Amino acid sequence: MGLPVLDDMSAREGKRAFICISSSSSSSSSSSDEEDDEPVEDSDDDYSNEDNHDDSDDEPNDDEDHSDDESLCNKLMRFLKEGKDLECLSLKECKAYLRKHGLRISGTKLVCIQRIEEHQRLKDGNGEALYPRSSFVINCTGDVCKGDVVLFTQKVYQKFDKMKRHGRIFGKRVIAGRVVKESYGAARQQHTFTVEVLWSRGVKELSPLFPLLVKGRNLYKMKTFRQRWSNEAERSIVLAEKHRRGGAARLVKTMKKSKKMTTNGETGDNSERVLDYGERHADIRGVLVP
Repeated sequence: MGLPVLDDMSAREGKRAFICISSSSSSSSSSSDEEDDEPVEDSDDDYSNEDNHDDSDDEPNDDEDHSDDESLCNKLMRFLKEGKDLECLSLKECKAYLRKHGLRISGTKLVCIQRIEEHQRLKDGNGEALYPRSSFVINCTGDVCKGDVVLFTQKVYQKFDKMKRHGRIFGKRVIAGRVVKESYGAARQQHTFTVEVLWSRGVKELSPLFPLLVKGRNLYKMKTFRQRWSNEAERSIVLAEKHRRGGAARLVKTMKKSKKMTTNGETGDNSERVLDYGERHADIRGVLVP
């Protein structure tokens, strides 16, 4: 019987919790974000400003008038050409440049300036020299977190039918990028990553710093490698926090399946079972259900 793997309860050992487990669910581990093995297309054509706002802690809304973006962007380009300090520019002018090039607009003025400067370093095809393939030395398939700089291969579809969840494969591309966001969807608890592209090779190459939305199953499908952090202990903290959210998401998904099967009147081996954590704590780790 597959068990959803959840977070460590050692700090609260001795208390009893009831966790709904599906006898027909597949086995998973706390170190894996693999999801249902159904085809899905990642978004590399329609990343919108709305997606940017979801990623922002500094500016939840962007209701500014963008009609003068062209002139503001031209001013910033002149600053770059003349080697002037971008600190003299306003946040609005920085955002105009980022919007024009399809980049993320979240963050303070300093963050936006850093993004602009990095885009300038990468835009002429220097990404692979700055982030060589040989630097991606750690296999992190199934366990990527925010802050990782990763290398992975992705299938590219010529045309994808989102209703039929089927598409004609056009080819593959290799992507090196920085994970700037990851979250579990509220509706289906699917894990989605936002990867800021550093360089790509193959069909339909992506521009530098393009924010690519990637489902977890696609990120891991053909192995994923990452660079080493300067402080791996710091990564462990970020990873543990992701595992807590992942455990909670899998529990919600399991309970939804339980409710659906109960509604459909399924019984026997496919029925949902309620496990007493107090009796099974030696075999499973989980989120304590109040």
